[in-house]
Amino acid sequence: MIELDGRAHAARWGTATIPVSPGEHRLTVYFRYRGQKRARLAAAEKDFAVDEASSAVDIAVRLGPRNGS
Repeated sequence: MIELDGRAHAARWGTATIPVSPGEHRLTVYFRYRGQKRARLAAAEKDFAVDEASSAVDIAVRLGPRNGS
């Protein structure tokens, strides 16, 4: 899952592109087990700013080196 400014977007492993407006934003990425909508596993957050020249932020989600799935 990708959450941008509190709004959830379904995502898959790999790269996702979400249009953003200029200004300050909070990005949260996490995954959850099927049927457990409240679980936020391996969550990570990042605050970032977008200037007027940018139209999108590319996000790459990867498994860690010790994760075998």
